[in-house]
Amino acid sequence: MQAQILLTLAGGSLKSFVDSGELALEDIPAFAMREFDLRGLNMPASMFAGCSLDVFDRLRDKADKAGCPVLTLTEETPLRFSDASPGDLNKTFDRVSRLATAANRLGCNALTISCEAPKDTDEVFERMAMSIKKVIQRIENFDLNLLVAPTDGLTSDPDRLTALIKKVGGFKIGSFPRFDHAEKTPDPSDTMRKLAPYAGGMEAVVTSGKGGIAQVAAYEAIESVLNVGYQNTLAIRFAGKGDPIEMIRSGRRQIAEALGQVEVDEELEEMLQALEAEAIAEAAQNGGEAPAESKPQPAAEMDPLARALSEALGADDSSDDPKEPSDESKDDD
Repeated sequence: MQAQILLTLAGGSLKSFVDSGELALEDIPAFAMREFDLRGLNMPASMFAGCSLDVFDRLRDKADKAGCPVLTLTEETPLRFSDASPGDLNKTFDRVSRLATAANRLGCNALTISCEAPKDTDEVFERMAMSIKKVIQRIENFDLNLLVAPTDGLTSDPDRLTALIKKVGGFKIGSFPRFDHAEKTPDPSDTMRKLAPYAGGMEAVVTSGKGGIAQVAAYEAIESVLNVGYQNTLAIRFAGKGDPIEMIRSGRRQIAEALGQVEVDEELEEMLQALEAEAIAEAAQNGGEAPAESKPQPAAEMDPLARALSEALGADDSSDDPKEPSDESKDDD
């Protein structure tokens, strides 16, 4: 049975395009659908620094029209809950309130934070749980779930993070596991297995590995997520150097395969069968021998059926620029 996990995009993956002016912030939803067929966004709060309310409204409107809504707003900087002074704690509360306002404006259903807690003691644990409860009360009018992502310190241990979630209690608190975090733990699969039942979302990080091959952090741990019946969102985030578009495409394919979400393209199958039938018929006319290999035709003279097949398979070819002739000496991606 196909896993009911929605693949989405971590909008920060495209930050370089937004910073360079190649892509407007509000055009990310349509880009995510068109280039990656990803049907939701997890946006980092830092990308909205200095933005007017009009930007929030345009992004939400275009996201809805593209069928790629903004599902989660993420605060990347860990927040101080446990060892902060009363004044600093109030600043943290105010920050979360502003984030919740922004998330609500974008139409999100969740706000993701991480908690700064270098020391793991019972006292720190109790203070953090109490502070998070107060935060949830402050933002309850926004109808948002508060998700806690693991970070260095207390919440890096999956057992402590799940214990924290249980201590806070209620239906508005959850975890936001990250496969790159799990990869740093002794047993990535066990880490994801423990956090998945409490997860309101997840994130998989894709990087460019040796030879420019896309690598998904803790890829082997995806199976453990399936085994516990996780059914929610999984955001794909590109990090590091390389081409974000190609890495996200390749990473998406790998993750979809692991989730069992690769479906047979019936139209493509029909074209392949038609081509096979033509080859068999031509071989029969040639006395049972396969037809001699012919030189590639220019794109303008290509047979319509072959053109359709070429376009259908184009997503798997990194050299798909129609302006450049194909080079058979290059390795396929």
